[in-house]
Amino acid sequence: MKMPQIDLQEVREYIKGCSPETAIYVGSDSKCFSRNKERMVAYITVVVIHIDGNKGAKVFKGLDTEKHFGSLRQRLMTEVGYAATAAYEIAEAVGSRPFEVHLDLNPNPYYKSSQVVKEAMGYILGTVGFKPHVKPESIMASNCADRWAKLCAV
Repeated sequence: MKMPQIDLQEVREYIKGCSPETAIYVGSDSKCFSRNKERMVAYITVVVIHIDGNKGAKVFKGLDTEKHFGSLRQRLMTEVGYAATAAYEIAEAVGSRPFEVHLDLNPNPYYKSSQVVKEAMGYILGTVGFKPHVKPESIMASNCADRWAKLCAV
């Protein structure tokens, strides 16, 4: 899977210099938009390093845009794939630090994203070995990645 433009080596080096109390969060989101009469989708992946678990945070972000031609399921699973790839690539550097993957998916059947929740959770569990967080606990995807996605989908 193609990774958004995020320097994962820089992320790994930054994490290695942090204390064992530092928490690491990975999240992704996507937004559809139009550019030159073409439907596009912006995928944002963020790695948030919460320094010592109680101080400020360092945010690394990556962006990938492509033509939007697939279904909602395909777009959501591509978003999940970006989060899984980033989490997998930095997992060794994280070591025993607190580590979470946040997905911008809502398990409530009222929301369209609920159609991929089980599949997405299985994908993350199989890729990085632990259960991801979904709404309402997925603040890094629902807030941080969402904010950048809205800015990039213009």
